[in-house]
Amino acid sequence: MRIALLCSGLGHIRRGHEVFARDLFDLLKADLDITLFKGGGDPAAREMVVPNLPRNSPALTGAHALASPKWMAAAQEQERLRAEGESFTWGAMPALLSGGFEIVHTLEREVCTTLWANRHLFARTPRILWSNGGAIPARKQPPCDFVQEHTAANLAQSQRGKAFMIPHGVATTRFHPGVATDYRQRHGIPADAFVVITVGSICYWHKRTDHVIREVAAVPGAWLLVVGQETTDTSAIRALGQQLMPGRIVFDSLPHDKLPQAYAAADVFTLGSLHETFGIVYIEAMAMGLPVVCTQHPNQRQIVQRGVFVDMQAPAALTAALRSPSREQWRALGAHGLEVVQREYDLRVLARQYHEAYDRIAATTAAPLPQWTAAEAWRARAGALLSRVRSVAT
Repeated sequence: MRIALLCSGLGHIRRGHEVFARDLFDLLKADLDITLFKGGGDPAAREMVVPNLPRNSPALTGAHALASPKWMAAAQEQERLRAEGESFTWGAMPALLSGGFEIVHTLEREVCTTLWANRHLFARTPRILWSNGGAIPARKQPPCDFVQEHTAANLAQSQRGKAFMIPHGVATTRFHPGVATDYRQRHGIPADAFVVITVGSICYWHKRTDHVIREVAAVPGAWLLVVGQETTDTSAIRALGQQLMPGRIVFDSLPHDKLPQAYAAADVFTLGSLHETFGIVYIEAMAMGLPVVCTQHPNQRQIVQRGVFVDMQAPAALTAALRSPSREQWRALGAHGLEVVQREYDLRVLARQYHEAYDRIAATTAAPLPQWTAAEAWRARAGALLSRVRSVAT
């Protein structure tokens, strides 16, 4: 069984999506014939860097989109994603066509859509598996043979007969309570300080970093570590942090393998988003033994299980949650979260589930290709007749 794992964003940006692709490949490569197709970075054994037009390319800064001014930025972002996904798929196509892959596992909707529309090019049609990283409901999902969902709530709204659930996982060999760190010393944080950490893109939208800063600033003596990828919002958010928490806030951007050192310097993890499809950072923090304070969205209740859930839209709700428990109560909550990770999210536990899923998918028959039917013949004749009428009329 040959498997192709495709992630156009890997090598361009750092999100949970790309962490998932990297960890999944590293988890399975020793036991399965799997090849990683990535959008950037360096080539390596069974890792192919695919030529593409990245979403963050300067060439796309002038992209036009058909949308109202209110939604123009979102529409332009979608166009950039489409350009990356489609160019990546065509860049990967020669290796996919000649690789003899039984399963093509895709992570981006745009890649999946382009693959499905062109699967007739394969001498032997592969099964196309799409990982739903955006909680997209069934009616808006791309065509595919199978859908991987990451939570029970998402599975309930997915494609019946095609969908199955395997959650995101965390490498507990890297993320664990025993990680040594000098992060506090390097950043001048007192050894006895109460430290909150948030990890994610430093932005107003979705991660709502500004909300976290305002709420933590109201906790007397608390420090805040803001670790994540910079955005166009970051400079303004930095200024807000320095204004509200002078001398008590640290902004940082770290490669993923260095993140455990930052987590290990903290006492509590939080994220300001109102919802997440999954949120790998939650289980990373839990694997480090940190208690989690997060949104009360059903996905997060199912994923975190043993955390503090608050209305992230309500002013002062996060502040109150951070003020309430004692250090001993925080440590006990962190220990419960660690048990959840070891039982349900350790990548070594999930490896067996992936083996079983791939075996099951490989044993199925790929969806049939479009066939030439009487209806197709009628449409072709009608189209030809219409073309003749138009040519005569002109």
